[in-house]
Amino acid sequence: MELAEIEHMLLHALTEESVGAKLDSAKSQQEVYEALKTLPYFTLTLEEFQQGIMALKDQQAEVHEHEQEE
Repeated sequence: MELAEIEHMLLHALTEESVGAKLDSAKSQQEVYEALKTLPYFTLTLEEFQQGIMALKDQQAEVHEHEQEE
């Protein structure tokens, strides 16, 4: 799966209300992944999930860096 598809699915899943409480109480990436796996459309492997998390973190860092430059 391409990184853009991974990011899209991950963002959609992370904003899913039905797993919100589980995500709020998760203490590790593994617990977040297990909660997201309960969603019928969430088909990412653990490796894809981790790639998506890293890509989102990188994007967030770039935005933060850009904001500081202004």
